[in-house]
Amino acid sequence: MFVEIDGIKINYIDTVDSIDNTFSILLLHGWGADIRYFNRTIETLKKKYRVLAIDLPGFGLSGELKRSFNVDDYCDIVVKFLEYLKIKNVVLLGHSYGGRIIIKLNSRELENINIVKNVLIDSAGIKHKLSFVKRVKVIVYKVLKCVINIIPSKKIRERSLNSLKKKFGSSDYKNATNFLRETMVKSINEDLTPYLKNIKKETLIIWGENDTDTPITDAKVMEREIENSGLVILKNTSHFSFLQDEYTYIKVLESFFNL
Repeated sequence: MFVEIDGIKINYIDTVDSIDNTFSILLLHGWGADIRYFNRTIETLKKKYRVLAIDLPGFGLSGELKRSFNVDDYCDIVVKFLEYLKIKNVVLLGHSYGGRIIIKLNSRELENINIVKNVLIDSAGIKHKLSFVKRVKVIVYKVLKCVINIIPSKKIRERSLNSLKKKFGSSDYKNATNFLRETMVKSINEDLTPYLKNIKKETLIIWGENDTDTPITDAKVMEREIENSGLVILKNTSHFSFLQDEYTYIKVLESFFNL
């Protein structure tokens, strides 16, 4: 299904029918992913609840960004989506970047939407200090960028800058469109740690023991800062813990949602 929000076509899934109408559950995927990553999650939760999942703008089957976004812009899309479907009570479940959105949404005063509880899976949002190697890499990048910017030919300058970005950027950065690249930079540079204390609703934190993208220390910070939270660590898994140990993950969800 599709809906247009702020001029962007949004692809979404809505299981509609449910046994328990106390609340709906909205699934928010991570960076570079889409709603397909939640297939098993949807199949599990829809047995009792109305489940919604969207492809965030710039991902999956949803439309491309028409400008660079920040986390708040994605929050706006989510709020308008829920208002469009007239969802009053919602549980938010997000992986990685989806967690960023959930953290920010819990810090907002929402007029028409009540967040019942949250599930954060290998959530992004905590900014880390750069290692010595990464700091050197940043310095080299900035020096080379300054050198390239003095090249007289605009065509050569732009081609050289694109090559530099591809050489120094992460795989996610390299694979993204220009607006998504700008969005990624904005998001990574925003530390959401101060917002964690604003989350007052019950929050389940699920994490991969060997996650290197969002390390387990992040999970422990979130558990400490979010007053009504609990942490489940999935052994021998990394950043996509919910896919790498589906059995335990599903059992945890079934317990949390009383399935």
